[in-house]
Amino acid sequence: MSATAKQFYRRQLPSTCVDFSSELGKALFTSSLLKGHANIYFKLAAQFRTQDEPLFCGLSTLVMVLNALEVDPGRVWKGSWRWYHESMLDCCAPLETVMKTGINLRQFACLAVCNRLSVRTEQIDPDSNMDAALIKFRQDLIASVVSEDTVLVTSFNRGVLGQTGGGHFSPIAAYDEGSDRALIMDVARFKYPPHWVELKLLHQAMQSVDKSTSAPRGYFVMSLRKDTRPLILFRLHRNFAVDSKQLNSQLTEWRAYLQATPADQSDDLISTTLTKFRELFEEYSLCCKIINGDKCTPCSGMEAMLDEQLSECCKLICKQVKAGGVYERMAALGLAKQHAALTALLLAWPLDIEPPTGRVEALSNIIAQDVQRFDAYAKNEIDLLRIQIRTRILGVEQQPALHDFPALAPLSSQHLQLPLQQLQHLQPLQHLQQQQHLQHLHEPQHDFLSPPQQVHGLHLQFVHAQ
Repeated sequence: MSATAKQFYRRQLPSTCVDFSSELGKALFTSSLLKGHANIYFKLAAQFRTQDEPLFCGLSTLVMVLNALEVDPGRVWKGSWRWYHESMLDCCAPLETVMKTGINLRQFACLAVCNRLSVRTEQIDPDSNMDAALIKFRQDLIASVVSEDTVLVTSFNRGVLGQTGGGHFSPIAAYDEGSDRALIMDVARFKYPPHWVELKLLHQAMQSVDKSTSAPRGYFVMSLRKDTRPLILFRLHRNFAVDSKQLNSQLTEWRAYLQATPADQSDDLISTTLTKFRELFEEYSLCCKIINGDKCTPCSGMEAMLDEQLSECCKLICKQVKAGGVYERMAALGLAKQHAALTALLLAWPLDIEPPTGRVEALSNIIAQDVQRFDAYAKNEIDLLRIQIRTRILGVEQQPALHDFPALAPLSSQHLQLPLQQLQHLQPLQHLQQQQHLQHLHEPQHDFLSPPQQVHGLHLQFVHAQ
């Protein structure tokens, strides 16, 4: 930082917010505690973090939630300790990218699901019945704070609260019924302390539409998915990223290939399709989460990272993937490596072509036959990898810098609660005052993207109350 660069030591909370440590803040907490509306506070307070990077509010919030809900990551953080840290949350977006742009709602949900959390994402449609939507938000919040195993995380626009900055993630730890205020455990502790905000105003801040996506922010209801495992085996290369022009071109070529009718109808559709997939996407497949120069380490190396039980699970998943028809066909064609990563990438790849072509049907059939024989843990691994792929593909589709490439066909709309064309007409709320705008000119704007589509496999919907 240059000697003349603008520097800050914290920010003063605006009048819309009540400092947690103030006399009023203490009184609000006492009231909420006596009402039983602060039970989740103690879990969150024990894991309260300051985000490590200016754009890590999403990652730090999720780390706080994972450790508060006592989720075992199944792999070592440092020394002999298994514990969540921001550096471990890279399955849905490369950390290098997150440091530059932050994460959006879809990526946040993807990361949560990949790490054993059940996620319900609510995005608030500004055109809906706001009174009914606010009631639903209040009900979800109360259900969270009275529990000890459910956390509500909010994604809101700071400007609507009168704060400086843009989009932000933080968990809510308590609710005061008398004043109708929520306690935000702000992970940007270098900027603002924990503070109370009126629920109606916070709800308005979540309605704020991100101009680059024409979609509102919202909130998440999160809890541990018991009897499940985190993603332990397969992963995507860091180059499978939203800012990759090469990946955008490859995705476009792959979709065009699947949609095309082969010139020779006697052509072995499966063999040629497998060959094409390997040609386009082999570099993006990685195995076992141990990377040495982005080269896969055999699955036997997992013992250094995982406990004994998960290490054995890793080997069993590898064995099932390699025992399937897709791997056998790849091996026969000389396409399979010593690991099963490329096969797993294909097994998890979303084949969203409507109507399905001959190539799509042939590929879908052999994939379905393999996955049907998997046990619950192998299916879980493939499902989580598929969520990662969908999340990153949608990110690629939304990048303005990639407009020179042909647009990818949209994913199947059968899972979407609100069509994309409707979202494009949503207008941002006009809450910012001129004085706030002048403040913002002196501070970087950390305004995170909100996705116009859901993470497939998650509960994401727009609150459109009748």
